[in-house]
Formats: sequence, structure tokens, C-alpha cells
Amino acid sequence: MTAADAHPERESAHRPILVTGVPRSGTTWLARLLAHAPRTALAGREPMNPRAHQFALAGTLTGWTRLTRVTPRQRLALVTSYRGLNPLVYSRYGQRQWAAPFPRTSVVVKDPFAMASLAAVHDITHALPVLLVRHPGAVLSSYRRMGWSPDLDEIAPLALEHLGEEVRPTRDAATDMAVFWSTLHRLALLDLRGTGAIVVFHEDLALGGTSALEALFRRCGLDWNHRVAASTGAAWERKHGPAAPVQPGRLHDFDRAPQSVAAGWRAHVSPTEVAVLDRHTHATWSRLQSVRLDVSR
Repeated sequence: MTAADAHPERESAHRPILVTGVPRSGTTWLARLLAHAPRTALAGREPMNPRAHQFALAGTLTGWTRLTRVTPRQRLALVTSYRGLNPLVYSRYGQRQWAAPFPRTSVVVKDPFAMASLAAVHDITHALPVLLVRHPGAVLSSYRRMGWSPDLDEIAPLALEHLGEEVRPTRDAATDMAVFWSTLHRLALLDLRGTGAIVVFHEDLALGGTSALEALFRRCGLDWNHRVAASTGAAWERKHGPAAPVQPGRLHDFDRAPQSVAAGWRAHVSPTEVAVLDRHTHATWSRLQSVRLDVSR
């Protein structure tokens, strides 16, 4: 056993950290929490996001992509983004961006669209991927609040080429979300072993409080001290009454307590839909469970 095997957190010291997961999984929330660690900076924008006004990897992407053959332009875009050298991936959701270019800074990059390309991103940037897994019912609820629908047409070519399966929309919201959720997680699972990715469940962190977050910090090679504990602990200490509404269409709501976020989605997804989601995602969920990080210690 090598020193890195015995202490995996040492291997990731000062490396970039990629926080990824299906959109609406809480990746922005987690990235902002990780960026409370000393010597970190959060860029804010998603480098591979192909949507309007986003970076789209220097304008080279038009939809969900699994990077295999990376062009020189894409390579440069990845390297500069993950080293904190690219102001085009800074945004108002970032933190301490002024420190991002410093050599001893771990740049935290939040990018759901990197989920299908973990191997390429890791090989080029040496980033440590943190895959945040949230129940597909919670993702469906959040999509509904935003007025979104799963991008099944975009991920269909990826599913066919890399998983050997055909993906077609069914017009049933729960079934389509189950296919979308499972396909993206199965693509990520292809890359876990080669990237050293950490798999953590949203509910474990949201309900586990600062002790759970401390376990994740240490696994990521990030320092944890009383100042970090105090600043992140405030997120779990907020009190909200039942009248506090979830605002439709609001992209991020950082005022909601994590505990309410973890359980609140069940009021917006029917038991029948939950059963459909659980049935279609059971195999993938079980595989993710087998590699999840235990943050209860």
C-alpha cells in the first residue's frame, strides 16, 4: 500500500475539485460549501454548460457531450478554467475568485455538464471529481419548479454509443426523468475507478450537518477548522416556518435549510411517480450506493 492509498486526501491537496451531478442535484450548494475551506476559490460558472450565455467550453459544445477526442481549443479551455485563469468562467455565484490563479489554491468548479466526461476532465485537469447524488424524485420536483424537462434527445446519442441503449421520450414525466437520471449516472459510473471520484449523497450531507461535511472536506484534502465549521454550520442553523414558500423559477435559493430541501420534494411528486422512479432507477441507485462515501463517521 502506498502513502496515497493510506491517506487519499493527501493526493488531492491543491488539486482542482469538480462538483458535478444531474442538474438540480444541489451542486451549486455543495460547491459553495466546499469553497469555505482555506486556500480554495469557486469560479462560479459551468465550463461545459452549452445553454444560452454560458461558456460551452469556449463555444465548442451545443448540448450534452461525452468528451473523448478533445480538440486543442477544448483542452486549453479546460486547463485555464480549472486553474482559475479564465475569467469567462467567473460568475456572481463564485467565491474568492481573486485567489483562483494562485498556485496553492484548490479551484472548485461546479459543472453538471461534466458528469458524462469525468475521465477526459480528470485526465486533462487532474481534478478530483465529487459526484453528488440526489434522489430522482427530488430532481423531478426541482425541474417542475423551473419549468424544465429532461434533455433526452441530447443524451440519446451518448446512451447509444457508450451504453448500447436507445433512449426515447415517453411524455411521462416520471419515466423520462428516470431514464435521464439513470443514463447520466451510468455514464459517470464508467469513469469512477479511473478518476478517484468521490460519490456522496445529497441526503447524507443535508441531514448529517457539519460532521458530515467535515468528513467530505477531509476526503477531498480540504482543511477543516473552527472558522470553517462556524461558517458552514450557519446553513444548518437557519429556522424556517411552514409558510416559507419555494419560489417558482428561482434558479438558486440559498436561504432554505438543507433539511427542508432534503425532504420537501415529496410534497410535489406523487406516490405513483415515486414508485415509477424507484423501479426504473433501482439498479443504478444500488450501484451508486455501493460506492457512496460514508459521511456518518
